[in-house]
Amino acid sequence: MRAVFILALGALAGACAGEEDDGPFRPGGGGGGGGGMTGGDARQADAVTVGDGGALLAGQVCVVTDLRVPRACPAVPEREAVAVAVRGTTAMTTSAANGGFALPVLDAQVTLVVATGSTTLVRSYVPTAVTGAAVDAPVVTQAAYDAVIGSLGTVVPDNNGTVVAYVRDGAAAAEGVAFAPIAGSSLAPFYDNGSATSWVQGGGTGVAGVALFVDVPVGSVTLDGVATDSRVAQVTVPVAADTVTFVNVTLADPP
Repeated sequence: MRAVFILALGALAGACAGEEDDGPFRPGGGGGGGGGMTGGDARQADAVTVGDGGALLAGQVCVVTDLRVPRACPAVPEREAVAVAVRGTTAMTTSAANGGFALPVLDAQVTLVVATGSTTLVRSYVPTAVTGAAVDAPVVTQAAYDAVIGSLGTVVPDNNGTVVAYVRDGAAAAEGVAFAPIAGSSLAPFYDNGSATSWVQGGGTGVAGVALFVDVPVGSVTLDGVATDSRVAQVTVPVAADTVTFVNVTLADPP
């Protein structure tokens, strides 16, 4: 969970860090036939066109100490000089003092890779819709992550990944959404249960609408959840060893 991606795009790095909107997650897909996903909550700010159909994606690093609240984005020193890259490309940068960054992107959907090489932050994958709005890129502290893992009451094998899914019903967190276990994982999903280090298996998402998957096999995995009214929360996400994938998923009508 440690690392390296460096290229400075300083002039635009702080484009959206001054805003402190804590509004609801904005899904990438909308309501009808399937769940949508974005990486962190998109903030309203225009991306900059750079030619060949590409854009300069602006955002800010959000240091997470409570997995239930990934986008509080506190003004802490740890948000500076964090490596941020676009997975599968050579686009890389480091965050400014206010956590801001900017990266060239060519696709409508990308995955940000945050904090490779850090000794204090756990590397994160952040699937992100490129919509012309700035984005938050959450990354959890090693101390907070270790506290969560230690609170689960079970042994979590090393060398696989973690996925944290934030389920939304419109603008609200979705309670009672139960997910199927991920094939190849030794552990069923955990759900938020009232504090940063209180997670339970069974019963579905709590008031924060969060599902936590640990010991997730490396590769591409599909999360498959069902709400009490039979609507579904489905999304496919990338997973890497020693990496936390943050993903938002919106309840949708079943296919």
